[in-house]
Amino acid sequence: KQWYQRRVRGDLQNNQEMLDRFRKYLTVLRMIRYDQVSEEIQKKIEEDFVAERKANPKDVTGETLHRSLVIARLYGLSRGHIKLEIEDWNSAKTLERDRISRISSS
Repeated sequence: KQWYQRRVRGDLQNNQEMLDRFRKYLTVLRMIRYDQVSEEIQKKIEEDFVAERKANPKDVTGETLHRSLVIARLYGLSRGHIKLEIEDWNSAKTLERDRISRISSS
């Protein structure tokens, strides 16, 4: 029993350390210079947002758009991009859909 308790405490401490490292990583990413979004990608984002809002007007808000843009930016920066790429936007939408799905199923 004592071994298990030590193991759980160690795992929690390791998880906390990993979470702290992840927070520092995100903080550094936010400080990196990031170019403006191209008109082509702005148009794609707008089209996607309008389509999602029509499909689900109650849950898709300006905050949803903002969160997806932040996720796309951080995702792109983590891949070494200094401007938003369409792949980063699509990945951010997928991540957000997966997050909402996990929340709904729990």
